[in-house]
Amino acid sequence: MPSRRFAVVCTALLLVLSGCAGEAPAEDSFPTVQFNESLTQDVTTEQIEDWSAQDLLPVAPAHGGAFETMTNALGAADPAPDVVIFGDSMTQQGVDPAELGQLLSEATGDDVSVFNGASSRARWGINRLLARYIVSLDELPSVALMGISTRAAERDDFYTSEGAKSPFSSMVEGCDRPASDAWGEADAARCERDVADPLFRFRTGGGQVVRAEEGQPAQTSLRIREGSRLRSDGFMIHPGVSAAEAEEISDTRMERGFPGFPTVHDEAVADFGEAADLLRSHGVTVLAFEIPYTPVHQANLEAEGRNYDARRQESAQALTDPHDVRLFPVDEFGSWWGDDHSRDAIHLAPEGATEFARQLTEIPGFLDEVQAGLAD
Repeated sequence: MPSRRFAVVCTALLLVLSGCAGEAPAEDSFPTVQFNESLTQDVTTEQIEDWSAQDLLPVAPAHGGAFETMTNALGAADPAPDVVIFGDSMTQQGVDPAELGQLLSEATGDDVSVFNGASSRARWGINRLLARYIVSLDELPSVALMGISTRAAERDDFYTSEGAKSPFSSMVEGCDRPASDAWGEADAARCERDVADPLFRFRTGGGQVVRAEEGQPAQTSLRIREGSRLRSDGFMIHPGVSAAEAEEISDTRMERGFPGFPTVHDEAVADFGEAADLLRSHGVTVLAFEIPYTPVHQANLEAEGRNYDARRQESAQALTDPHDVRLFPVDEFGSWWGDDHSRDAIHLAPEGATEFARQLTEIPGFLDEVQAGLAD
């Protein structure tokens, strides 16, 4: 596992002091990295091992560049964040960890650092992978906040098809896994080779290796495209739209027939429980909160006549209740929601993520539970 890097020692404090939506920590350079690039043939095993020891390479190529960058940043954080957020893209873009850290610091009287570990397309298989990575590090957070979106209770097909088969998963989760339709002898053999052979492990890490050859550390922030970037506290930034545009996007989504109704799968309930139990077994307090769609999209779904909101609440409880995880429901965004607060019909933009972080701290009992976890 990579050691914690001196270059980001001050990141947590800078995040706490930063109150501007979308503002980056001073260390963030937002490089453009080429992922899924073939490894050049003139690289040696010794070089890979040396660059890994110097923290010039990630643990291993992951199932996505943003996830890999986020885990690089989490592994590099020194000291470790006090709070880590789990979830999918709605949470990744919907909770500004700098703002939440500042609010928690004000409430507790101590510096509290927050890291957003949610990621695009993640259900609880991917989040369990993140939990396993976290417990492999030298230091653990005191509190884990599990963000539950409308579709969070679905099975994690993205994990079984891609995440579990990445070299990153091989290094973090090992290869001794129960045989299934998604994990067979060929998967186990590939996993074992990932672990044993550094050159094979980085077979698709050519872009990262080029950076290492140039003496650049593994990226902890990332430029996605113009106006879109991933900060070194895990927060994903995309530009916002007007409330009217968000409504138009919602209307189009409804017309296309994939509006986003909740579904509960047993696999998701089990995966959520495994992640929560793993973290709690290492002394981490686990809490959950809901993150809703935009008010205009929720209104469209409710008007569809399929008891959307009741089903959304029930799906969140289906994840948390069997595992005794305290859930903080969120019926809808506050009166703050409007122009430029959302990226589209379902994701927030930085201005909205700042406001939603504040809304979370105003839920009765939320601050008390987080503060109790920080004190343990």
